[in-house]
Amino acid sequence: MPVRRQFAPGTVEAGDIRNKRVEPHYARTLIRLMAAQALAEELTATGYERALTVVCDPGLCAIARQNMAEERHHATLLYDALAEIDVSRAQAERQLIAVRRSPSFAAPRRFAENTAGELDLVMGSLSLDMTGMLIIGINYRESSYAPHARAAEIILDDETRHEDFAARALGDAVERMGRETVAAGLREWLPLAVNFFGPPGSGFTFDCLSYGLKSRDNQELADLYLAILERRLSQVGLELPALTPEYPHLAV
Repeated sequence: MPVRRQFAPGTVEAGDIRNKRVEPHYARTLIRLMAAQALAEELTATGYERALTVVCDPGLCAIARQNMAEERHHATLLYDALAEIDVSRAQAERQLIAVRRSPSFAAPRRFAENTAGELDLVMGSLSLDMTGMLIIGINYRESSYAPHARAAEIILDDETRHEDFAARALGDAVERMGRETVAAGLREWLPLAVNFFGPPGSGFTFDCLSYGLKSRDNQELADLYLAILERRLSQVGLELPALTPEYPHLAV
């Protein structure tokens, strides 16, 4: 049964939180959600920055440089929104010390810390920009918290372009590196990408759905991502790697 939504899209403003017109747990849930998104944006930017040191292709480097700047801007938008409710960046980051080591952050962490070449750039973009576009476009642009919804609209324009790059780069990678190499990269990255949506049916997600901070459960978005990716892969002669059914997913 769908979770009943307490707040309609865009009906809560920063002043409602500062003046305690919504319950404290709404604010705590919102802060954790936005802090997690900001951290993911920052880690993705760091991954693009790292790619600039290991990728030689001038065209890929130009796109990586642009994506890096835009991902940093996205993080700033979110931290600025948090500052409106008196939450500093340092406070937001402290909330996520344990969370950033969880399976849901394995993809942005891997991209930020271990990008080693062009294949990782393509896989990182495919794993983070397409997932980010779905999460932001389906969940956050309809957020009950108006500043988050407004930030999502700005971010979504960039993420759509980033996802277009990922789709094109996938086909280019198959031509340059061969199907076997790209298939091996997919086998490594796909579980990380699917885990990025987070565990299905968690208490935190239930609170997000109830407060109108999300519209879909994590599993719904993960299934949609896999369906879209499977079509993309078939267009370049690749198959979707098999995954274990339970979160956190692993390659079979």
